[in-house]
Amino acid sequence: MRRVNSYLFLTSLLLIVLGVICMINPGESFVSMAWLIGLLIMLSGCFSLLFGLKAQRYLPNAGSTTLLAIFQIVIGLLFLCNSMLAAGTLVVMFAMWVMFEGISLSVLSFDYKRSNYAQWWVMLLLGVCSVLLGVLALAKPVGTGVLLGILLGLGIFANGVVRLVAYTGLRRIGSRLRDIKESTTAHNNDDAQAQ
Repeated sequence: MRRVNSYLFLTSLLLIVLGVICMINPGESFVSMAWLIGLLIMLSGCFSLLFGLKAQRYLPNAGSTTLLAIFQIVIGLLFLCNSMLAAGTLVVMFAMWVMFEGISLSVLSFDYKRSNYAQWWVMLLLGVCSVLLGVLALAKPVGTGVLLGILLGLGIFANGVVRLVAYTGLRRIGSRLRDIKESTTAHNNDDAQAQ
């Protein structure tokens, strides 16, 4: 239990410090995250390539797996060699995702209107706002990257705080268990002396 508590305490402190650093330097943290994503894409491509080369004898679609793996490796290398390209690509992907979700929500709102749902217009308004947010993200990619870096820092910071809360909770549980054990031991000693 002591080892788990130490682990939780240290990781919570490290995550809180890392989250603060990311919030202080949001642009750099977003570029670093983009670089890390490039590394993961490249590693995934390497493993897929190894699998594709070994499976070519047994699987009919192994050629496409190998080709996709080479594509992943190239994309990963591009991201690793040019972090700004990676960060820009992530901003564009984020903006496109937000716009797609906004369009989906707007279309869905009309389905709700046909079903006589009274608040259908709220969904439409949120959908239009999402589309506008996506367009704004495309128009201001640097600001979007900084905002995403801040959100990344907040997420890491929140994870550290959650672990710190878990650490204090585990310490309280450990303290209660020791108290129960001591009272049980004392009670058993009293019973043994009484006999």
